Amino acid sequence: MERRLKCGICAAAALALVLCFGMEQKTRAMQTAGNTEVTLVIDAGHGGFDGGAVGADGTAEQDINLSIAKRVQVLANFFGVPTAMTRPDENALDYNPSRTVRENKIADIKAREKLVNSIPSPVFLSIHLNKFSDAQYHGAQVFYSTGNVHGKPLAEQIQQCLIDGCDPLNHRKAKQADSAIYLMKRLDCPAVIIECGFLSNPAEEARLRDETYHKQLAAAVICGYLRSQSGM
Repeated sequence: MERRLKCGICAAAALALVLCFGMEQKTRAMQTAGNTEVTLVIDAGHGGFDGGAVGADGTAEQDINLSIAKRVQVLANFFGVPTAMTRPDENALDYNPSRTVRENKIADIKAREKLVNSIPSPVFLSIHLNKFSDAQYHGAQVFYSTGNVHGKPLAEQIQQCLIDGCDPLNHRKAKQADSAIYLMKRLDCPAVIIECGFLSNPAEEARLRDETYHKQLAAAVICGYLRSQSGM
């Protein structure tokens, strides 16, 4: 099992290197323009009482989000990027059974905001899955906050790497996040939401259940992050 895990990490790292066009990215990507080391804050969306979207066969968004997020962290650490996870396991950040679901969701999202704001020089990546009433829609898409000028180029680089590394037929573009999304509105750091695909599309749902595909997605996300930090 340990050998398989190491092989999987190496394969995903190799894919990230190919997408990023060379090892020089490893040394160039660790600093902001002001030479301040950044911390990549990786957020696995939903968790605990909040399962997120559910696929036709019962696939839970929160579990896939966490699987992808953990692989993003492993690859980030491989490249020497300091990281923090908002949700390292299946639990929500803040839950009290005496509260309503809405109250718990508000408490949980505010706990994530507090965690991000406690970290010097954070870059925030939130991993999610999409769902729509029409099953034809597919493809990963990245949304960025306008609270920091570096959010848009970060989203654009991750979007391109997702296309190059996971789905060349995906024609989606990085897009400004809806102003109603709490964290995208509140955070001042570079912040993006990565919708890794549609659980409502049967073919994409099948891919999203595959842990090998989780590694591909994680490699693409890290590639985009490294590219954005190096100014490519």
